[in-house]
Amino acid sequence: MGKIISKIILIFITVLLIQCESDKKAIYKELSQMAADLNISAPVMLDQYTRFDNAAVSDDNVFRYNYTVLNSSNPDSLIQEVSASLKDAIKKEFSSNPQLVFFKKNNVIIEYVYKNEGNQVIRLLQINPEDYQ
Repeated sequence: MGKIISKIILIFITVLLIQCESDKKAIYKELSQMAADLNISAPVMLDQYTRFDNAAVSDDNVFRYNYTVLNSSNPDSLIQEVSASLKDAIKKEFSSNPQLVFFKKNNVIIEYVYKNEGNQVIRLLQINPEDYQ
């Protein structure tokens, strides 16, 4: 009897792991398509200092927006000035934009990576699901 229960538990765990992996792959596929759609128009200048370079998805389904700060002798201070308002704007966008429901539904972590003209990371702003739910 104990062997049968052990086999049932093992089968249950195996099915559960396969289902989780399948869900993760489906999320990755959808996020990758979203990034590809954004990248069609990249790179694009958003303002006189900020260029959107591309979007990417990591293996663990973190959606990443990559930017470069240009035309500034002190890009770090420029980004620091707008960080707080940027985070608030992102939260507002997630609460009101129906196109972002997929992120909310799947608890996707979002990163905004800002680099200087030398391609060095000057700021990484991470938005966790609890920040926009």
